Amino acid sequence: MPDLNIDFEFNFASISLKPYSGSKGSSSYLLKSIINKLNDTDFPNDKRIINRYKNRKKSPKRELVIISNRIGEKGTRCFGRIALIKNKAPLLWNGKDDIIEEIEKETNKQFIEITNYSIHFCDDADPVIMFEFNSEGPRLSDIEFYIRQIAIEFKLAKNIETILHLKTNYDKLDSELTNVFGVTVKVNAAYTYKFDWFKALKNLNDDSGFKDVRLEMFFKRKKDIRGNYEKNIKGLDFARNLLSWLKKDKKNISHLEDLKMTYQISDDEVIDMDFLNNKVISLLNFPLIDGKVKTTDFHFAIGQEFNYYLKTGITNNELIK
Repeated sequence: MPDLNIDFEFNFASISLKPYSGSKGSSSYLLKSIINKLNDTDFPNDKRIINRYKNRKKSPKRELVIISNRIGEKGTRCFGRIALIKNKAPLLWNGKDDIIEEIEKETNKQFIEITNYSIHFCDDADPVIMFEFNSEGPRLSDIEFYIRQIAIEFKLAKNIETILHLKTNYDKLDSELTNVFGVTVKVNAAYTYKFDWFKALKNLNDDSGFKDVRLEMFFKRKKDIRGNYEKNIKGLDFARNLLSWLKKDKKNISHLEDLKMTYQISDDEVIDMDFLNNKVISLLNFPLIDGKVKTTDFHFAIGQEFNYYLKTGITNNELIK
């Protein structure tokens, strides 16, 4: 009989990569070449541990190790695990033995946090990753960083970028939008040349030299004689230009660090939307047998859920029991 049940939360993102000059290959081809490199039996052990904060002075280490990347027989799906070594962990690797074998030892598992993920390689689109949300473990940005470092080290790919999948339907929102009362957006100056929805931002950067900026715009909530909110015409134009920019390229959302909007879609319905927290979520539930999840059941359930999402664009957002 199962001891207990445990819940897992997963999110989704696309991964974009570009080849070096003189090379070619799709994002899926390039990503698979990086994974195959990591899977090489002669991959150097001293390059498996990557400290993300190596160049940060006075920052604690954030040491990452991808400990498995199994590609299925058909070559379209990969299941992997990435570990974060805790800062209070003892020396897990003596520089000689296999680091993965050392980490996988039962006595050492208390010193790491694991994030599970699965990658689907696409013929006609960027590969998609289904990754576990682990508040204590590696994040999507850690996976991206690790892949980037391996790609650069062995000159396999460049311009690696992950694009989080969000539930927001921009076309639907654009068609329903009737008024806007507030917009908050934080941008990085490095991307101001991309913001054709707010060209004044580029001029502001030229004049001030800001590194990043948070814009908080509030519009009036004044009612007319019939009791309806008066339309904020300029605010609506700004919001629609922003939505058009987001629709233009799915990667554009990754250039924003924050995006919130308070808007109206009917006479009496006002919505507060946090775009970046409106992630596509999949929740899975598993029984624990002797304190563990059965690996075959785990992989099968993730594979089924991944297939469902890729086919329908939606997830089973309720706990599956």
